[in-house]
Amino acid sequence: MTAMSCEDERAGYQHLQCWHCSSDTKGAEDFCDTEFKESNIPTDLLAERNLSVIRVCNSTIHSEHERAVCRKTIEEMNGKTVTKRFCYYTNKSDPLDHCNTEIIEKNVRRIFCQDCLSDKCNAAHKHDLNKMAATSITLIIAKIFLA
Repeated sequence: MTAMSCEDERAGYQHLQCWHCSSDTKGAEDFCDTEFKESNIPTDLLAERNLSVIRVCNSTIHSEHERAVCRKTIEEMNGKTVTKRFCYYTNKSDPLDHCNTEIIEKNVRRIFCQDCLSDKCNAAHKHDLNKMAATSITLIIAKIFLA
């Protein structure tokens, strides 16, 4: 353990671990698609190249106003559906479903977005997708009627 991590542990900081991958990356489509397949991760190849699909998110941020979350997005970009999992930082006051209402890039359509707060939680199983799809549809309908 490094001096920094010991100091962080004594200060009560938690280090959130998130999956970090994109189905758009060659080779990652076998494990990082809509459904996450940990058993398909090419661990030998990653070790050989000194790579990891796990990131420690909040090892450098200790903010009163921000928190690290694990995020999973499914977006359509230029006609191609891409699933991404990564660390993200949000305002502590934002609800976990806030990412469904964020403005995204032009030519990108967000199909699904989920933030979560436990280690490797951004694997999101299929039943989680159904729950989040229902939430997204509700938000879209609310936006239409409130506009």
